[in-house]
Amino acid sequence: MSSIAVPCPHCKKKLKLRDKSLLGKKVKCPNCKQAFVLTLPSKTPATSEHPVPAASAQNPPASDPPIKQDTPPTPEPAGQEKEIRIELAQPTTPVVGTSAKWVPDDPLSPPSAVPEPASEPSSGFPQIDTSAPPAVNTTPAPSVDAGTSSSAFPDIAVESTENAGVARMRELRRKNAKRRNVTIASIVVVLLLIGGGAYFAWDKVEETIVSKPVKPAPAPVAATSPTVASTQQYTPPSKVAPSPTKGEPIRLLYVPAGTRILIHLHPAALWAPGSQGEEFRACLGPVGIWAEQKIKEICLTGPAQIQELTFCLILGSPGAPPEYAAVIRTTEPFKRSELIAQFDGQRLDDYSFPVYSGDKYSSMIVDDHTYVIGPPGNFSAAEMAESREYDSSTSPGIESTLKQTDRDRHLTIVFDPDEVRRQQDVLLPEKAHPFLNEFLDWIGEDVEAVAWSMHLGADDFYSEWIFRNSTMIRPGKLAMNLKEQLDALPEEMLEGVRKMNPGTLGSRKVIGRFPAMLKAFSMANQEQSGERYAQLVSTLPERAAPNLALASLLTWDESTRTDFSVKAKPRPTGPQLPDKVVDRLKLKLEVDFKRMPLEEVLAYIADETKTRIILDGAGLKLVGYTQNMRQTMNLGTVTALETIQAIFNVKDQDQMCLIIDENAKTATVTSKPFAQQNNLKMYEFPPAN
Repeated sequence: MSSIAVPCPHCKKKLKLRDKSLLGKKVKCPNCKQAFVLTLPSKTPATSEHPVPAASAQNPPASDPPIKQDTPPTPEPAGQEKEIRIELAQPTTPVVGTSAKWVPDDPLSPPSAVPEPASEPSSGFPQIDTSAPPAVNTTPAPSVDAGTSSSAFPDIAVESTENAGVARMRELRRKNAKRRNVTIASIVVVLLLIGGGAYFAWDKVEETIVSKPVKPAPAPVAATSPTVASTQQYTPPSKVAPSPTKGEPIRLLYVPAGTRILIHLHPAALWAPGSQGEEFRACLGPVGIWAEQKIKEICLTGPAQIQELTFCLILGSPGAPPEYAAVIRTTEPFKRSELIAQFDGQRLDDYSFPVYSGDKYSSMIVDDHTYVIGPPGNFSAAEMAESREYDSSTSPGIESTLKQTDRDRHLTIVFDPDEVRRQQDVLLPEKAHPFLNEFLDWIGEDVEAVAWSMHLGADDFYSEWIFRNSTMIRPGKLAMNLKEQLDALPEEMLEGVRKMNPGTLGSRKVIGRFPAMLKAFSMANQEQSGERYAQLVSTLPERAAPNLALASLLTWDESTRTDFSVKAKPRPTGPQLPDKVVDRLKLKLEVDFKRMPLEEVLAYIADETKTRIILDGAGLKLVGYTQNMRQTMNLGTVTALETIQAIFNVKDQDQMCLIIDENAKTATVTSKPFAQQNNLKMYEFPPAN
């Protein structure tokens, strides 16, 4: 049936009407949000310029107005604005929702006697979960009082006949499944390893964790895990670290419905020569090279020419290969003729803008900086064209989580844990299933959607986890549970690393320090909760990003060659450590600190020398020092005493001193005034050579 264009009497925008039976009903213009009665335009141009009288809008006549149904609409003059879709005050058919509510049979009370419910954020269209066939409600739709003000009208759009049913959409996807690029799905695993490789970095780790008894409060062992002790009890900060970016949320525009995994990144920034992104990719080794090749293959251009890339994975029935869609925003305007020459298929005549449907993929040009590559077939191309103004439908969890994202971050990953577990056979090779299941078990069954984002700053590495909680658990409780699990992860990782036997000295050192890196990461994370979400946020020195990436990659690679069913080999007995603390501090270590907090520096020295070092926070406060003072120095291979002396010689840090207690086998870093007040003997460093 051909559509009818009806102008809005308030803003003169043309509203697209696909069904004449809707004439005479009250609607709301999506452009100006004004309500009016839907009538065909009069033949006289002068009458169409005046809005509908208020009396007719509030009290519609009992009899139908004399309107000829076969009269075509008056043609619009040149320069009229584009057509926009209409929004009805009452849909013609029952709308399928995602959250069922019980409605009593008794008539509603007058509006004045009923308190107004809390307003929900409007997205223009009702979001429908397409993961299962919708249940059809045979109960007639309740009537809507047409006498209320325009602000009371629900913002519901008319369903397009092109999106008639979820079953039809799945049928077309199954027909085109053999033409899909299955290898693209593995990009999810690559980026999950970047951000979450700490959680599943070795094979069959579940066996080692299950066999290990759970301890309510594990006591630290000084002989194997020396740490920096503090005289002050740790108090979590009241607020999380501020975000380094202030971008808008990521939206599901220009893509078909059904996204269950989304990856948003800034290739131009990550591939810029000499940037933090270049070093980060280099630490990923073959993974970074593979990602660059896939971007060129999918996006028809190199990463350096892409400002933003939104990659959506659309999962179908179990066992069916997933579909993908990519929204590419370029750094410079592109020539449409050159881009169209690379497109697959023929242009569709149903749209005024370029939309192509091919056997390999569909494509669409949005503007001179934005184009889209999507699934093949006319149906997918039509869905892409229909989502130019409104976000495509997805699960309620992902829809809510996307509203809290920031599109200016260098990398963001959003996914549905249940869908990833259900589709792991087509997303990952079989040998990777234990790692994925261990990671999903770590997340737990109380999480509906997950978003992880990172940003590589000049001085800091920012990481943010967002978990949408289910209705079975409070957000605050979920945040505490996840933080406790994160704090226990380094010890569990240490058990797995002890069973590895890397072939090179460099790999052995990096993998051996991986648990300590995870400890620093867990200590930096701060938990926070809000309405239907839990959050873990951390800010680390910029060195943490490449170090975590390299350690995760090497640990993952070594885990594929490790048999975790056997017991860990006993540590080789090397030369005995000196008995005196001062002699242990004369052992040599490598010193290369870049804005590393003082507490972490001393933890590294304690680990290398197997010495218990105490950082006296109360004593440092006497001279205005903190445990988080950043330390930057590159001394090469020197003794621990030379390192501590170099820290004390830094400008504005000369009021620190070292107290060595041979009886207690401790070394304490405090302030000179505190040592003088308590008659403590300060260690005198030998003169520098």
